[in-house]
Amino acid sequence: MIPRQNFIITLLIAYFLAPHVAGAQGHDVPLTIQGLDQRTLQSAASRASGGITLGRTNDLGLMFANPASLQTLDGFQLSLGGVQRYSSMKQVQQYAPLKYYSNFSLLMEGLTHLIPDPRYGDTVIVNGDTTIIRFGGNPGDSVQRPYDSISPNWSRSKNQALPTQAMIGVPFTIDDMRFTIGIGAIEYANLNNYYQNNNVLSPSILSQRPSPFPLPTNVNTVEARWSQFIRLRDGRMRGYGAALSGSLSDNIHIGFSGMILKGSTDDFEQRNARGRLTFFANFFRLDSVYGRATKSGTSDYSGQEYTISAMYLGNYITLGASVKPPMTITRTFSTQVRVDTNGTSSAFTQTGEDKVRLPWRGSVGLSIKMREGLLLSFEYEMRSTASARYSSPDTTYNPWLSSSVFRVGAEYRASDWLTLRAGIRGQAEVFEPEGNPIAGEPVMHSVYSTGLGFSFGPARLNIAYEYGTMKYQDVWGSNVNLNSDTRHAITADVAYVFPW
Repeated sequence: MIPRQNFIITLLIAYFLAPHVAGAQGHDVPLTIQGLDQRTLQSAASRASGGITLGRTNDLGLMFANPASLQTLDGFQLSLGGVQRYSSMKQVQQYAPLKYYSNFSLLMEGLTHLIPDPRYGDTVIVNGDTTIIRFGGNPGDSVQRPYDSISPNWSRSKNQALPTQAMIGVPFTIDDMRFTIGIGAIEYANLNNYYQNNNVLSPSILSQRPSPFPLPTNVNTVEARWSQFIRLRDGRMRGYGAALSGSLSDNIHIGFSGMILKGSTDDFEQRNARGRLTFFANFFRLDSVYGRATKSGTSDYSGQEYTISAMYLGNYITLGASVKPPMTITRTFSTQVRVDTNGTSSAFTQTGEDKVRLPWRGSVGLSIKMREGLLLSFEYEMRSTASARYSSPDTTYNPWLSSSVFRVGAEYRASDWLTLRAGIRGQAEVFEPEGNPIAGEPVMHSVYSTGLGFSFGPARLNIAYEYGTMKYQDVWGSNVNLNSDTRHAITADVAYVFPW
């Protein structure tokens, strides 16, 4: 028979080495490619206008989102920008009593300390008669209590200030044909990721999808490992590249851009064993189990991205479209895995490589000049990320869900030196809630934005503020986890037009 400590070590190591298919945010899904869908928009003016990229003109910050817009620059420009991000996350777990295990919800919520221990020999009065309580050794006769002080709920806040862009755009002519070239370095994607669940059951016996777990009996019992799971990723991916635009006519512009992508993150995962649950027909038992598995290291990312776009500029209407061909992002990682139990520990280094292949993506947009100085813009982005393909030496699968988002923005030029902006955009995640009643429907929310633009001769300053709260519910047979992620962002960029 395998000693309990060695058995626990084997289970924890197997968890870290086994492939896990992502789909839902999950309760203990390890780090692989989380964060790669969180692309950064560099232009503060665009972010203030709801994230519009196709209807804007004279905005160097859109060089890699809409390279055709380079043709609308009014001169040799230099642009620098940065962002200040604030985020606040929390999870609240709400339990309901299970039909055959009423004490289970109190155990998960950390409330069993409110229940006194039943003791052999205590007396109670029933219908006027004095009765002595005589309990046997059945776990159903006692209160199962946790062996630690971990509570179910958690919260976390993070502030971060980072540069987002450094770009140069230069118009030039060849045989009376006007072109514009741009080069730049940007924050391509913010790869930060955090998730925590203090009541993870493995296997997930209370999951509702794809089908409920079969009920145990006193003969065919069900065992589940109870643990706390934490994952954390901190880092970003940068893009370095160039763009070129030209004109097919006075009203039609086209553009092409390409970037080399490089990035790195610090990764951390931890699983703290809280006990072993054994479920019988109408009661359960909790046994003490100590174990901690920690995985820390780094991931390095590389890839290339190309964008093709076109714009039609009329007197009152501007039309635009952009497409991004398929691309591959490669992640190489090196992590140190350490597993500790009572008096026994093991450590080893895990290295490897995985990839995600992204399909075609695209956007279409329309801007309408409502009157002099007032511009109203609409944009529709198609994200066919359900066709993205994740591959590693152990497995291949589709990790994400698809979505389409809509953006609306308005810009009003109040004077020669002041521009007012506001907008709203949809934000779609690539995962669905656990127990999602509509299978395949990703988590979505709205981001609201506003901002100002200032012009001081050849110098321009744009400031944007964005606010959004993502809320979703993970649903199991016994509980609902209320998750929320509130984000604030202040973005600013300054551009200078040199004499040319």
